[in-house]
Amino acid sequence: MADMKSVFHEWCSKNKVEPKFEVRPTGPKHRQRFLCEVRVPNYPYVAAGNSTNKKDAERNAARDFMSFLVRTGKVNASDIPADAGMAAIAPATNADGSGDRYGSQRKFFDGGMGPQDLGQAYQPIEREINPVDRAREQLEMKEAESVDVNAAIHGNWTIENAKAKLHQFMQMNKITADYKYTPVGPDHARSFMAEMHIFVRQLKRTVTARETGSNKQSASKSCALSLVRQLYHLGVIEAFSGTLKQRKEDADMKPYPVKISEDLMQKVEECIRDLDLPVINPYNIKAENENTGVSLLIPTNREARNQNDDASQMQGSVIPWAPPQPNWNAWNACNIDEGYLATATLDDLCEDLETTSKEKRMNNAELHKFIEFRECLPIAAMRNEIMSNIHEYPVVIIRGNTGCGKTTQIAQYILEDYIASGQGAFCNIYVTQPRRISAISVAERVAAERCENLGEAVGYSVRFETVTPRPYGAILFCTVGVLLRKLEGGLRGISHIIVDEIHERDVNSDFLLVILRDMVHTYPDLHVILMSATIDTTLFSEYFGKCPVLEIPGRAFPVQQFFLEDCVEMTKFMPTPESRKKSKDRDDEEKSVIAENGEDANEQNLNKVCDAKYSQQTKTAMALLSESECSFELIDALLVHIKSKNIPGAVLIFLPGWNLIFALMKYLQNSQFGGPQFRILPCHSQIPREDQRKVFEPVPDGVTKIILSTNIAETSITIDDIVFVIDICKARMKMFTSHNNLTSYATVWAARSNLEQRKGRAGRVRPGFCFTLCSRARFQKLEESMTPEIFRTPLHELALSIKLLRLGSIHQFLSKALEPPPLDAVIEAEVLLRDMRCLDDNDELTPLGRILARLPIEPRLGKMLILGSVFGCADILANMASYSSTFSEIFALDIGQRRLANHQKLLGGRKCSDHVAMIVATQMWENAKNRGEEEEIKFCEWKGLQLSTMRVMSEAKGQLLDLLQQTGFPEESMISYKVDANNDDPVLDMATALLCLGLYPNVCVHKEKRKVLTTESKAALLHKTSVNCSNLAVTFPYPFFVFGEKIRTRAVSCKQMTMVAPLHLLLFGCRKVDYIKDNIVRLDNWLNLEMDPQHAAALAALKPAIETLVTIACDRPDEIGQLEEPQAKLINVVKELCVMNAGDYNITREAGVLPFQSRQGGGGGHSGGPPSKRGRFDGGSGWNRGGGGSNWGSGGGGNWGRGGFGRSSGTNQWGRYGGGGRGRF
Repeated sequence: MADMKSVFHEWCSKNKVEPKFEVRPTGPKHRQRFLCEVRVPNYPYVAAGNSTNKKDAERNAARDFMSFLVRTGKVNASDIPADAGMAAIAPATNADGSGDRYGSQRKFFDGGMGPQDLGQAYQPIEREINPVDRAREQLEMKEAESVDVNAAIHGNWTIENAKAKLHQFMQMNKITADYKYTPVGPDHARSFMAEMHIFVRQLKRTVTARETGSNKQSASKSCALSLVRQLYHLGVIEAFSGTLKQRKEDADMKPYPVKISEDLMQKVEECIRDLDLPVINPYNIKAENENTGVSLLIPTNREARNQNDDASQMQGSVIPWAPPQPNWNAWNACNIDEGYLATATLDDLCEDLETTSKEKRMNNAELHKFIEFRECLPIAAMRNEIMSNIHEYPVVIIRGNTGCGKTTQIAQYILEDYIASGQGAFCNIYVTQPRRISAISVAERVAAERCENLGEAVGYSVRFETVTPRPYGAILFCTVGVLLRKLEGGLRGISHIIVDEIHERDVNSDFLLVILRDMVHTYPDLHVILMSATIDTTLFSEYFGKCPVLEIPGRAFPVQQFFLEDCVEMTKFMPTPESRKKSKDRDDEEKSVIAENGEDANEQNLNKVCDAKYSQQTKTAMALLSESECSFELIDALLVHIKSKNIPGAVLIFLPGWNLIFALMKYLQNSQFGGPQFRILPCHSQIPREDQRKVFEPVPDGVTKIILSTNIAETSITIDDIVFVIDICKARMKMFTSHNNLTSYATVWAARSNLEQRKGRAGRVRPGFCFTLCSRARFQKLEESMTPEIFRTPLHELALSIKLLRLGSIHQFLSKALEPPPLDAVIEAEVLLRDMRCLDDNDELTPLGRILARLPIEPRLGKMLILGSVFGCADILANMASYSSTFSEIFALDIGQRRLANHQKLLGGRKCSDHVAMIVATQMWENAKNRGEEEEIKFCEWKGLQLSTMRVMSEAKGQLLDLLQQTGFPEESMISYKVDANNDDPVLDMATALLCLGLYPNVCVHKEKRKVLTTESKAALLHKTSVNCSNLAVTFPYPFFVFGEKIRTRAVSCKQMTMVAPLHLLLFGCRKVDYIKDNIVRLDNWLNLEMDPQHAAALAALKPAIETLVTIACDRPDEIGQLEEPQAKLINVVKELCVMNAGDYNITREAGVLPFQSRQGGGGGHSGGPPSKRGRFDGGSGWNRGGGGSNWGSGGGGNWGRGGFGRSSGTNQWGRYGGGGRGRF
């Protein structure tokens, strides 16, 4: 019998090519398989095979490559010996029995841009200039004294000098253009987007920038900076040659004293000697400039990087694709080792599928009912036209309103046509959905329509959960993220890819479209179907070579729309004095921060613009309503109005986020709508599956379903019985400014296209009603559509994915995007990955980069987690990473409650940390959960925790630790650890230090009360939901904090804050360490420490050694427990340096009032005893004393306003809950 590997080698020898076999183990050790990839020079295809042993894996990979050669006509099937195991390459017939199925090399995008081309958006004036190489050369220049530590890679163009340069460039080139300003957000969260398009005649094209800021001036400066940096990288303008402005805030930052004991410094020096580390002597180098000082960091060797040439860099490749083949499970991307499917030919399988389908149609009465229902859908009339276009063209766009049937029917039409024509085994379809809930609910619906169980012809795959269908003749619904992860192993065995909701323009969908465009260019027999709501799809059609667009008519009933003034008029609504007072209130701190940052605090309330046809009462009420507030009283009045109409049907209320959903749910449950005749249901991507399903279930007669949802119900899911829609007109949006690394989240006005989609939800079953809670004047000013996410998100995670999928140069790949992001933001991402050592000298992934690309978290958090495994605190850091990556709210605040109660703040103990509070809350929740669901629910009610958030974070943590284990990190490095928030805890201190690495550059310094200074030297505030927020003048043990995110409201607020020590920042939270003068050491050009410069130089010398630990851990993760003695000594020394008070030797720090020690409650110990009469403290907190009580809620509700879920006095048993019923609001 001929061996397929021998046949393959014979072909290689004949064609004088040398194949390269790469075999690696995959999967957990107890179920290990071997994956083999075969590459042949000058052939784009990467063949793959796997098995339980290496030899069979190589044989399977050889078979895959020979199969590719036969499909593409490079080898005749008859030339391969019949006994070589090449059971039936794809037959030469299509689904309709005609033509050459896979041998036809139909050309797509003839004369257009191919996978290896650089998109026009990033083409410089001189084609030989590589913008990324130019940026790399700029790193040789001396870094400027600026908070923008990446200014050097952009030719030293900064926020201070760019606007003047842009105006000069425009005058010289006679360009007339102006900033277009768009307000994004209501008055309390006002941000502006500045946009400018300039035609650059040197490039013969338009260059665009869009940036946000808290006011027009700030937004225009950021926009100008983006334009100037892009022009620099494109070779149009030169680098800045002047002297950069010195920031005055540096001098104002009072030096913070730090002193390390001689014993500890001796250990540091021993460690330096053992590892032979070079150390800078600050006294031997003279500073060029008194203000810039002497760098204490050892310069990195850039020589190797400068020797790069194009030949050494891997060419961008296209994801390997193959149609369904024998002995291959497309969903698991593996060969089938045993059973009928291991040897069956595709013809046998086609016959089986056809026979089974015919029998089912003849004998299943339930199936006939579903067939009749499906034939009544609007899409059914266009079935033949849709199928003929899909068959004829590689890419087809299908446009239709939600409810027309496109999501559930098109995949079924394709599969049914293939099965009916005896070609069923040649059809495997991926259908992507933007969200988990839609992937699961649509899969369940399609399986039900086929009268099958999930796992037969239909399956789904989302994060944490997968039900795979049969290997042939099947449909898999999945999220875009899941499909992108699967692409790492290639896309073999798939005939069609359907991408749904392309109009949402999330970053993953835009990324997938570039990949698919290159794949269709290379493999014209792959079929791609793009589906969208009824919006302008010209952009998509042009991008895919003017592919056909099919319009499907909707079946919606007319919907009557009422704007805010109409709602006020019909309900005779008037805001209560309490709500009016709340809307007028503004924090003095917020006012002062706005003034200090020079921001425009003017608020434009368009509710005051009211047509003359409305009554005076309506005009008065409108003027009193703030655009920033969501009036629960008005929603209540509208629900009363709806109830009075006696029209059956569900009510769908659109809200921007979980916090508002939770608050409104509580409000309604405590109103007349809390009775049995109403069913109030939340709809959010993070709630448990069983709760998500409830929104689809019908309710009994006489019961009204009220669904509180985010924009998830806008297009992703269809709820059949909606008649009424109440739309708050807001959305939660992520905004990113690359020059200062400001990622902020804001509640902004939704776009008009979003509001139209929401309105359409009301006309599904009968004429509907939509209450749009913004004024007509505001509606006219809304943007037509939201800015695509790729323009307002950091690109480093995307860049890692590009490298993981071997798609070539990052900037070359992104230049081919539907709308390419600004070049300066792309270069920022590449520089970050190089700084983190995720990319090697040839810009390919290092072992660290490969691990980080597979972790579903931000790269810095991933690197933090790897170091956590080395330093023995991976369990704590997995908790912190899951908290930081989901940006979850763990505390549930009641209506009117703007800050945490003392008993909630106490969870952070003496650590002044939201992350620690979260971990302690999680530990207590897990104890309650182990006693059963009832105890779990009761505990979350008592402590004011959001149950769904606790579950999501627990799942995310488990997944992170599983992925680390799969990478090879030993289980011992992830042992569960119980955190002590009230006493010294060196393991927790180490984790806190590493958090500086994970959250860098999000560092701030506490000034007074709620005010902090961030790295932009802009004043910001502690967020009110932080355990560190207090209405007293708080003195923290250390003024330094790291934080997870910034929220834009009237002023920028920092969330998820954790106090850190100065040595934590020196070791893990800075990129620059400079000795200025007089024992002042400056971190990142803005944080001043007063310490011995030689001590600072010694600690700076350890930083490269810590990076080496990361490299060792990623190269040999299973050996991190058996490191050589010098590395083991380094780990112990760093642990000692990271003890919170390691820099306090012979220094007395000021002690004061901690945040939980507020006026409303006593401080003191956890040990029970009577509460103190007043919350007064004399420098100490009384944490370890027996008395003192802690205001955990004693039956009276205290600050919490819950009517008292009080803790039993004098006990530490969490299982006992003291009296008190729920308080009404």
